[in-house]
Amino acid sequence: MTKRDVENFSPNRRPRKVCISKTAIICAIIFVGLVIAIIIAVFLQSSGNKLIDNDEDDVNLIPDPEVPPPIPLWSKLRKFKGGGAVAADVLACAEIGKSILEKNGSAVDATIASALCSGLGLMHNTGLGGGFIMTIYEKSTGKSYYLNARDSAPLAAYSEMYENKTNHESQIGALAITVPGEIAGYWEAHQRFGKLPWAELFTDTIKMCDNGWNLTRAMYDDLINNKHLIYNDPTLISMFVNKTTNTMKYPGTLIKPKKLCDTLRILAEKGAADFYNGTLGKMLIDDLQKRGSILTQEDLRLYKVKWEEPLKSTFADGSNLYTVGLPGSGPLLVFITNILDQYNLTSESLNGWNNTIKTYHRMIETFKYAYAFRSQMGDTDYVDISELLKNLTSRDFARMIKEKINDNITSNDPAHYNANNEFREDHGTAHISVISQNGDAVSYTGSINIFFGCGVVSDSTGILLNSGMDDFSIPSVINYFGLPGRDKNNFIAPGKRPVSSMVPSIIVGPDGNVKMVIGAAGGSKITTSTAYVIARYMWMKNNIKEAIDAPRIHHQLFPMRLEYQYGIVKPVIDGLKKLGHVTYRYKGRGSVVMGLVQDNNTIYGVGDYRRHGDAAGIN
Repeated sequence: MTKRDVENFSPNRRPRKVCISKTAIICAIIFVGLVIAIIIAVFLQSSGNKLIDNDEDDVNLIPDPEVPPPIPLWSKLRKFKGGGAVAADVLACAEIGKSILEKNGSAVDATIASALCSGLGLMHNTGLGGGFIMTIYEKSTGKSYYLNARDSAPLAAYSEMYENKTNHESQIGALAITVPGEIAGYWEAHQRFGKLPWAELFTDTIKMCDNGWNLTRAMYDDLINNKHLIYNDPTLISMFVNKTTNTMKYPGTLIKPKKLCDTLRILAEKGAADFYNGTLGKMLIDDLQKRGSILTQEDLRLYKVKWEEPLKSTFADGSNLYTVGLPGSGPLLVFITNILDQYNLTSESLNGWNNTIKTYHRMIETFKYAYAFRSQMGDTDYVDISELLKNLTSRDFARMIKEKINDNITSNDPAHYNANNEFREDHGTAHISVISQNGDAVSYTGSINIFFGCGVVSDSTGILLNSGMDDFSIPSVINYFGLPGRDKNNFIAPGKRPVSSMVPSIIVGPDGNVKMVIGAAGGSKITTSTAYVIARYMWMKNNIKEAIDAPRIHHQLFPMRLEYQYGIVKPVIDGLKKLGHVTYRYKGRGSVVMGLVQDNNTIYGVGDYRRHGDAAGIN
């Protein structure tokens, strides 16, 4: 050892080096572990998004899993002990509804406030230019109500109006627009069940509109898939297209629709009258007629919402299902759940591949019978289908159909299910579920029909208009599946409301307390997905998150194929094929369910991960 070595030597020096070395190794291991965890999480998230969104190549290439995949990590089961909660497609909108409940607003108040917000954050699916249907339950009286604010055909509409049209005029452009019912419905609901001042329901949404909101990934995906609509409307271009690159604005971009904000202020101050019989309505009609619409101010003036008795069905355990009548698909939901209830489903129904195959087969056959009847439905103000409705809501009739279901084989002939006609394929919507502190509940589903409606925005008002005419059956128009519309009960007529798949529903226990508030967005998959979640929660003992997260099955008879979502395991799909089912794994989100359930004075809420929905409530 040299003198310099001796001078530099310290009895603590070597151990210190060892300590530093060990610390560095540990830190490196932790760092690498975190990086790996982040990569895995991002991979799972992105893989999940690809599987449920729009990457067709990924969906086609990835095989069905041999074992159930992990549950979606980004889906939250919310728990609230304060007695009030809101589940919505957009968290900010659920939060706005929650704030209304905290101000002692009614369940209807909270629903309207949340829906106004959805008209911004989810404006490509719902908004002032569309319509809605709503189920309301009032705990103090035990009464339930069905509010029909579905949009209706203009007075100048007629069944052959799209003959010799070649550019999808029932879907795209001003000829696709029906008379909006959204604001009239809000006003009527508030007049009957509102507690807070009308204008107060607009406050948070107007603030959100003025400040702007961040473009969501879900809306961005739908922008990419509907470029043909966006680039054809100057207001949509200014709102969603980057001027420099001429490409869609990216998620996170601030959206500020000034004209729409001004319209919200007018409605908050003047109410629905200004829309249907005032200056705002005149501005709207002037804009739309310049674009080729047949809507008139008389259409707005004569539009009326309808209060009706909801459908009621009692399950074997004494719980009551309340849902909407026509033109919603509540009759089909009652029919499906009446059959499934009589199968005495339990947690064992999905235990093991054989039980799962049998249970899914029974559900699929039930769906097929239901959609055979759908082609006979129509607006009851225009067609007499009282016998059909009597059958669809009868447990005895459900039992008779159940006896026709063969556990060992399916049929791929529509005639086997007594189906005579195919039906129009409907599209995007938005759903909100609410329970208030006093035990009341509201289930709301609103729509502008196809994504971004008809692609027409009123220049003066900023309102994006619906494409509701495409929900009618149109003989001269080839539908989504390449088939002409032949359902006479759903033909176009002046003032008529088209049939919809929407089924906003409430389940109440024998004690009068709300057990479940449920509904969905997603076109013709709405009815089956709502029934599917009800069955898994009510009878197969999933919790609400498990029931909503579970990969879904769907069959609507036309086309003759079982559609299913990634995540159903290969042994089950193979078993269903052996029973004769033609299978097709669908792309996109399919359907999006928003659910609240109540148990032992606690509310559990879930917004579907497929659209990054969420729930907010009082604790």
